[in-house]
Amino acid sequence: MEHQIFIALIALTTVVTAVQQVAVIAHQEEELPPQPYAFSYAAGRAPGHVDRTHSETKDEFGVVRGQFSYVDPRNRIRTVNYVADAAGFHPVLNTGAAPVTDTPVVAAAKLRHLALAEKIAADHARIAAERAALAPPSEQILDGHL
Repeated sequence: MEHQIFIALIALTTVVTAVQQVAVIAHQEEELPPQPYAFSYAAGRAPGHVDRTHSETKDEFGVVRGQFSYVDPRNRIRTVNYVADAAGFHPVLNTGAAPVTDTPVVAAAKLRHLALAEKIAADHARIAAERAALAPPSEQILDGHL
C-alpha cells in the first residue's frame, strides 16, 4: 500500500512539474493591407440564355462594390447594387427600369395601326351586314355564321 502511495505521489509531482514548464506561446497574425480584386460572370439555366449576372471589385482601402442581377419569377430583371465598407453592407434594390416612352415615330405607327384595325373591323361588319341582306330567307345568317 505504501508502495502505491509513493508511486501516486511521484506521478503527481511529475504532472505538476510538467505543467509549470509549459511555455505560453502567443500567436498574432500580421494584418495585411486589403488586396484589390475584380470579377464578373454571367450565367443561365439554358445554353445561350443569361438569367443572372454578378460583378464585384475591392479597392486598396478594402471597400467592396458590386452589382448582381437576376430574372425573378415574374420574368422581371432585378438588380442589386451594393457597397460593403467599414460601416457595413449597403444594398440598393433597383425594382425595374423606368417605363419606356415612345418616340414620335413609334407613337405615329401605333396610331396608324389602331386606325387600320378599326377600319378592318368596320369593313368586316359592313360585309357581314351586306351578306345578311342578300341571303335568301332560308339561309339567314345568325351571329355572322350560316
